[in-house]
Amino acid sequence: MKTKKYCIFFILLCGAWNLFAQQRPLPDSIPPAPADTLTFSTDSLNLALDSLPPPLFSGVVFSKDSLDAPVEYEARDSMILDVEDQKVHLFGQAVVKYTTITLQADYIVFDWKSSIVSAEGRPDSTGQLAGFPQFSEGEQTFEAKRMRYNFKSRKGMVYEVTSQQNDIFIHAEKSKFISGAVTETDTTANDVICSHNGLFTTCTADHPHFGIRAKKMKIIPDKMVIVGPSYLEIGGVPTPIALPFGFFPIPGGKQTGLLFPNDYEYSDQWGFGLRGVGWYFPINDHLNLQLRGNIYPFSGTWGVSATADYRKRYKYSGGMTINYDSQRRENNEGTFDTINSFGLSWRHNQDRAAHPTRTFGGSVNIQTNNNQQRRYNDAQSVLNTQLNSNLSYNKTYPGKPYSLSVSMNHSQNAVSREMTINFPNIQFPVQALYPFKRKERVGAERWYESIVLRYSGEAANRFVTTDTTLFTRATLDNAQFGVRHTASTGTSFKVLKFFNLNPGINYNEVWYLQSTQRNFIPGLETRDTIIQGVLRTDTLRLGRIEQFRRSGFTPYRTYSASLSLTTQIFGTMRFKSGYLRGLRHVIKPSISFNYSPNYNNPNLGYFQSVQDSIRADLIRTYSVFEGGIYGGPPQSERQMALSYSFNNIFEAKLRGKKDTVDRKIKLFDNLVLGGSYNFAADSLKFSPVTAAGTARFFKGMTTMSLGAAFDPYIADEQGRRINISVWQDRKQLLRFTRADISFNTSITVGKLRSLLQGKPEEVVEDLRTQQTGGGNKVKEEDFLSLFENFSLNHNLVMGWRTDNAGNAVFDIATNAINVQGNIQLSPNWAINVGNFGYDFRQRGLSFPSFGFSRDLHCWSLLFNWQPTRGTYNFSLAVKPGTLDFIKIPNQRNVADPLRAFE
Repeated sequence: MKTKKYCIFFILLCGAWNLFAQQRPLPDSIPPAPADTLTFSTDSLNLALDSLPPPLFSGVVFSKDSLDAPVEYEARDSMILDVEDQKVHLFGQAVVKYTTITLQADYIVFDWKSSIVSAEGRPDSTGQLAGFPQFSEGEQTFEAKRMRYNFKSRKGMVYEVTSQQNDIFIHAEKSKFISGAVTETDTTANDVICSHNGLFTTCTADHPHFGIRAKKMKIIPDKMVIVGPSYLEIGGVPTPIALPFGFFPIPGGKQTGLLFPNDYEYSDQWGFGLRGVGWYFPINDHLNLQLRGNIYPFSGTWGVSATADYRKRYKYSGGMTINYDSQRRENNEGTFDTINSFGLSWRHNQDRAAHPTRTFGGSVNIQTNNNQQRRYNDAQSVLNTQLNSNLSYNKTYPGKPYSLSVSMNHSQNAVSREMTINFPNIQFPVQALYPFKRKERVGAERWYESIVLRYSGEAANRFVTTDTTLFTRATLDNAQFGVRHTASTGTSFKVLKFFNLNPGINYNEVWYLQSTQRNFIPGLETRDTIIQGVLRTDTLRLGRIEQFRRSGFTPYRTYSASLSLTTQIFGTMRFKSGYLRGLRHVIKPSISFNYSPNYNNPNLGYFQSVQDSIRADLIRTYSVFEGGIYGGPPQSERQMALSYSFNNIFEAKLRGKKDTVDRKIKLFDNLVLGGSYNFAADSLKFSPVTAAGTARFFKGMTTMSLGAAFDPYIADEQGRRINISVWQDRKQLLRFTRADISFNTSITVGKLRSLLQGKPEEVVEDLRTQQTGGGNKVKEEDFLSLFENFSLNHNLVMGWRTDNAGNAVFDIATNAINVQGNIQLSPNWAINVGNFGYDFRQRGLSFPSFGFSRDLHCWSLLFNWQPTRGTYNFSLAVKPGTLDFIKIPNQRNVADPLRAFE
């Protein structure tokens, strides 16, 4: 039976009737009211009251303490109305609702005289208590074994309660709940929960694995938890870690506050320290800021960082991190050195809907003094020696054939510490123009209609420096600036049906504001030696060469003309039976003629001469554009070269026993042979013949690249080409000079299944995302599933060179194997291999990094070890959340081992 009443109206009606029945008898002249005029319906209540004789209710006065809203209640099993005691008993999934308050329990008693509701559970069919009270008001909810609540005072008493505030779960023996309802006079009231013998934790288990135990506790929802004397409890066992009092913020939204340290550690070199302690600033709805620091107070080592994240919906998003690190280390002489480093990273992404014609975005990653390798020990941070940045702004003009691009790019080598920054890079490309194309074409296209004009203009500024001298005046003084204009025209048309003829003209003009100048400064340098009692004077140097940069507008211009003829030749062999069903050979021959003028002409002034500092009879030539951002003109005589190339593609068709259609595979993607002949050269007219090719095996797991060079001329004792052909010398067409071959193999379980079982490969975009934080746990199907997130890479590069004596010398340049990934042994155990490799050429390990992790429900156990670096990290910590500062760390920093990174 399910009933629903409006209790407040029933109380008023019954109370008024009893009052007049006992104190004032009904007059005889008043007829009894019809039975159907009394109803408890909300819609007809006012009509029912108005239909009674006025004298009957003329003395009734409503109490000021009465509730201001109806109380709705219902029950699944049964309901008992106790009129004498003015109580309602609800049994079985009972619910009581009053304004924003909802109470659910298996048994509820509502006392309408005192406005107190009581709730508790009842034994189920097995005799176990069930249906415990669940109380909610707005966003505040909690569960308890039993409770009492007063609707008038908005206060309640809860026993054995469990409540949740954000990620905090509060378990208390007894709690007093005070609802801070907003009124006309107080719009800042807050709910308050005062608890006795409470435990608050982030563990979601019914019996928490850890928590902070306190006799007295005060909770202000969405603000803070205030505790008196408290101690840490793990597994129900008290620990000696105690606090006299504590404030734990639990903000409901973005709130400024303390950021607890990421690590507490002890270093043999630096002593005790805190890493990552700081403060959080929610500046506005679109921007927040974190200021963190690393502090080792007993050694003078410290570091600061600022991280800002921003986002505006449908506009942009990004983040920036700036850090400065100062490490104090003991050197071999027993004194201390201070090593300072700086790092800047910034990413910005513009939403596609932000603007139809403008885009801006990219990333910046700049470091000084190996900042990343000094602060972190993981394989990715240590082995990544190449840093790059790209930032660009692009603007298109609707209806116009041109566009604008402004960019910044940066490259940095962490080993050599060389840094190149190109900023700004300005590009102004123009779309291809067809000036002779008819607007309304009638008939076939004429050959001149395909003539195309192209133009692009660009300007760039370059800084070449090191990471230790980046912020110095010398970096600005050595900046290189240039402007380049490129224009070309060309066309393409058919000749003799099967050939494509492509004439073209190219013109380049480059402007510089500086040029390179060299002067010979005489100054004889000699050395005296005594040999068998005889004094001998040797001349070491005739002088020195002074080089400097001269300011002034310095342009150069180059132009060339070309004419090429291309076609394609197809050769096919078919087989009616067997595994091999066909072979196909595609040849793409190309013959071109190129012309360029003599740029060594002294009238142009592109090249200058200077006396050699050692040999008096030697004059050296140099380009005044050396070091220019766009280089300089080629140091060559007039070129009239006939070039040739043959691009070969080999394909095959296969059909297995289970196949119904042929499979096409590529045997060689490209095998290119090429060379040239210069009619204008006075000697060495033939260029070396080169060959290069690429092939893939085992469904792309292995890529082979090869290259070779053959020279039609012989070489002298120093290895320099001389104008004597190999045919004249030894009756051979070509002389072998070099050959290279490389094999790059990348194996994953997905690729193995694709190769052996024909299943499509499940592509993993980034293995590192699955090595940290557990990643996606692979469903175990077979033994190989354990290695689903593993990647094995092998790189082999070998080559042959001819020495000055003409002998071929074999050399293995690279032979290294590398493994990375993780093994999910169980839902909670994982073995992580950040990196493990062996260099067969160097005969040593290449930065091994191992670790394991254990999921302990609300805790996590983590261990990482880098043996060659001498560092490790052990951590038993609470999972990320409000209480994640509770951890047991132990680690060895990069500065601690004797072979510390320098």
